[in-house]
Amino acid sequence: MKTYVKTLLIAGTVLLGFSSCTGFLETNPSTSVADTEVFKTTQGAQSALYGCYFQMESGDGGAGRQDDWGYPTHLMTFDACGEDMIVWGGWYTYDYNYWGHTRGDIFKASALWRFYYRLINNTNSIIYYIDQAEGLQADKDHIKGQALALRGWSYFHLIRLFQHTYAIAKDMPGVPIYLEPTTDQTEGAPRGTVQATYDRVLEDFTQAETLLQGFVRSYKNHIDQSVVRAFLAQTYLTMNNWEKAAEYAEKARQNYPLTSNSVYQEGFNDLSTASWMWGMPQTKDQNMGDYSPFAMWANWTRNGYTFQCFFLSNDFVNQFDDGDIRKSQIYFVWNVIYYSMKFRDTEDLTGSIIFMRSEEMLLTQAEALARMGKEAQAKELLWQLQEMRGAKKTTATGNDLVEAILMERRKELYGEGLSWFDMIRNQKPLTRTGNHVSYGGGKQFPARSWRFVYQIPNSEIINNKSMEEGIWPAGDQNPFDGVYVP
Repeated sequence: MKTYVKTLLIAGTVLLGFSSCTGFLETNPSTSVADTEVFKTTQGAQSALYGCYFQMESGDGGAGRQDDWGYPTHLMTFDACGEDMIVWGGWYTYDYNYWGHTRGDIFKASALWRFYYRLINNTNSIIYYIDQAEGLQADKDHIKGQALALRGWSYFHLIRLFQHTYAIAKDMPGVPIYLEPTTDQTEGAPRGTVQATYDRVLEDFTQAETLLQGFVRSYKNHIDQSVVRAFLAQTYLTMNNWEKAAEYAEKARQNYPLTSNSVYQEGFNDLSTASWMWGMPQTKDQNMGDYSPFAMWANWTRNGYTFQCFFLSNDFVNQFDDGDIRKSQIYFVWNVIYYSMKFRDTEDLTGSIIFMRSEEMLLTQAEALARMGKEAQAKELLWQLQEMRGAKKTTATGNDLVEAILMERRKELYGEGLSWFDMIRNQKPLTRTGNHVSYGGGKQFPARSWRFVYQIPNSEIINNKSMEEGIWPAGDQNPFDGVYVP
């Protein structure tokens, strides 16, 4: 292969050898005998799908970096790049300080690109072969539905990481789209458009929603119909399609109650929590070890090594009302900085990692309703959460109500990987105030800054013959500095 993207895709192709959801992911070109053999039966295809889930949770772990250990490390990056967290030491300092982590010649851009395209190629193999597999049609539908959901989810992340938000960038360059497993003859694809990428995402999710009808998952780290509907809600919210965002957020959160106050304060480490829609289990044999979120949050409760480098800014802490149970988890230490007790590992260091819960969907629905002018309905939802947490009920109207809901998202969901994407989709500046300056994170960036967009990895630009060298609009590389003016 002569194109960089193809090298990345082949590196993630699925091979047989899985027996559980924590099976081992091998690599091999998708035209190999071993690769095609695994898809002869639905049992083999199911094992390949388990491998995709395992790859999503492990990534390139072993590279010796705190911030490249699967999807959970991405979530930590997305929060470190926001306004509410202070990072005091460790690899995430570079994300937090905007040292240059979005540059195309820096490790981070390549790591993210590689991670999602490997997962795309793995799922492409499943989607390509599953219809011919021996087995029940329902099993084939459920395997294919999960693979489509993972592929759409991967493209959704890529387009949000490597381009400005949909509302202002529909006609701008998107990301290369591959719908079949790669071979030694696969040529690199062009970037296409943002609109084309979102069309692909929606088509994958819509097909997955239909195929997963009636599917009952055995593991909560797998994707079922409710999770796909949450993906659709996230996508439509990013596209400013408020009606669809509200519709799918409401559908997604059915059967998932809000997190009770007592459970909220238990450490966010139990995948069986009723409000958790999607998450990652850990065992003694399969876990992130000292690179997990529990090892990063400073609260001195973990029964093992911790980096203790994640804190909260004072201006963010001041947003919480007295009496709010979430504020009761925040403490002032050394008379200089706030730490949080929200995330705490289990005694045996196998705490589960949250990916998605019902509160996100409730707040997504509330935001979409408020933006449609349905303020009474939006407040009814918002007040459910505020009353439960002991926060003051919002009385704002109009745009102030939308801003209040966005603030509630920050207070309820901090540390769950939403900060950066919320800032970008709402075209907000990065405005860090208070004690950020004391810890090196005082940089300010205006709305629509190119610093919020990762550059395409330089090797991809050079080796993908479908891409032109040079900075956009003269070439395919995203700018690094400056502001995009629609």
